Amino acid sequence: MSIYTRLSTLPLRHVGLTCRSLSTTSEYKVPGTEEFFNKQKTLNRPMSPHLTIYKPQLTSMLSISHRGTGIFYGVLIYGGAALTLAPGGFSSYVALAETYAPGAGLICLMKFGLMLPLVYHTLNGFRHLMWDSGNGFKIAEVYKSGWTVAGISVAISLLIALML
Repeated sequence: MSIYTRLSTLPLRHVGLTCRSLSTTSEYKVPGTEEFFNKQKTLNRPMSPHLTIYKPQLTSMLSISHRGTGIFYGVLIYGGAALTLAPGGFSSYVALAETYAPGAGLICLMKFGLMLPLVYHTLNGFRHLMWDSGNGFKIAEVYKSGWTVAGISVAISLLIALML
C-alpha cells in the first residue's frame, strides 16, 4: 500500500470528513454498465463519436478558434511576464530580436499574425455577449454573425499591421 493510499484513508478531523482512494482498475463499477457496453459492441456501435465522423461547420470552427485564441494570448501574456523575470529582463530579449532585423514584409506579416487572434477573440467575445442577452440564436443569424466576425477580424488586423 503506497503512502498516498494510506494518507488518503486518514480521517480529516478538522472538517469531519474522510477521504477514499478512487480505483481506476475496474472497468465496470456501475451495475448494468457491462451489459450496456456488450450491447453496443454487438450492434457495432462506436464507443463514442469522434471528430472524424463530423463535417466541420462554421459554428464549431469559430468556437474552437475562440478557445484557441484565448489560450494563445493567455500563454503569450504569462510568457511575456516570465521574460521580465528572466536574466537581463524583457528589454534584452527585445534587443536580441531587433538584431535579426527581418524585412518590412515579414514584420508586417508577423504583426498581422499577432493581431488576428487578438482582434478575432475580442470581436467574437462581443458576439458571445450578444448571445448572453438572448439575441442571435437563429441559425441564419449565427452564420451571419460568424462570417461578419471573421471578415472584420481580418480587415482590422490587416489595417493595424499596416499602420503600426
